Amino acid sequence: MKNNHLSIVIPCYRELNRLPNYIESLISHFQFHTNIDFIIVDDGSPKNEFHQLKEKLELSISNSKLQLFHYEINLGKGGAISYGIAKSKGNYLGFIDADGATPAYEVERIWNYVNNNQELDLVIGSRIPMFGRKVSKSFYRHIANRMFSYYFNQIFKIQIYDPQCGCKIFKKSNYEIIKSKITDLRWLWDTQLTVLFYRNQFKISEFPIDWNQIPESKFSFFKDSLAVLYSVWKYRNIK
Repeated sequence: MKNNHLSIVIPCYRELNRLPNYIESLISHFQFHTNIDFIIVDDGSPKNEFHQLKEKLELSISNSKLQLFHYEINLGKGGAISYGIAKSKGNYLGFIDADGATPAYEVERIWNYVNNNQELDLVIGSRIPMFGRKVSKSFYRHIANRMFSYYFNQIFKIQIYDPQCGCKIFKKSNYEIIKSKITDLRWLWDTQLTVLFYRNQFKISEFPIDWNQIPESKFSFFKDSLAVLYSVWKYRNIK
C-alpha cells in the first residue's frame, strides 16, 4: 500500500480566478504525503492569462508535488487529461475539476479508500445525497445530472448513479490497456473511460463524496447538452 503513487491531473481553461486557491488548498492538505503529485494542464488559455496564472501559482509550482503545463490550442478537457497522464509517474491516475468543487479532504478520503481496496480498478466520486455527506448544487444542475445519468444508464446498460462527477481514480495498468479506444477529447473523455473499464470487466466502485457547486461553470446547459447527448449515443458500441 505504501508503494502506491497517485498522479492527479487537473485540466483547466481560463481558471485564473478559481484554480489558485484550490491548488493552495491541495498543496497544504497533502504537504506530508510523499505518494501523491498534481499535474496542471492549461488547455489553451490565452497566453496573457496563462502567464498571470503562472505568477499566481509561483509558490505552489516551487513544490515538487506540482507540475504546470500549457499548450496553445484548446483541445478540450479530455485532451488536457490525456496530456497530463503522459507526464505522470504514478501507478494510480486520477483527475479532478479545476473549480475546486471536490474539497481537498475528499481527494484524500477517496485515495485512502482506493488504497484500502486495491482490488478496485476504477473509483468514481459520486455526488449522492445521503446522510453524512454534503452535496450542494442548484436545482437545475441536479436535474441535468439526473437526466444525463438516466440517459447514460439506458444507452450503455451500466447502473452508475453519477457517471459525470469530475473526480475519478484508476489503475494506470488498466488505463494502458484501453487508452487507444478513448477518442473523445472534450466532455465525454471520462464517460468513455468508465464504459471501457466496465466492458473490459475491470472492477468499478462509486464512492460518495462531499461536493460544492462553484460558480462560473465552463459547461453550458443549453449550448453543450445536445452535443453531449448525441456523443453518448454515437459511442454506444464502444468496447
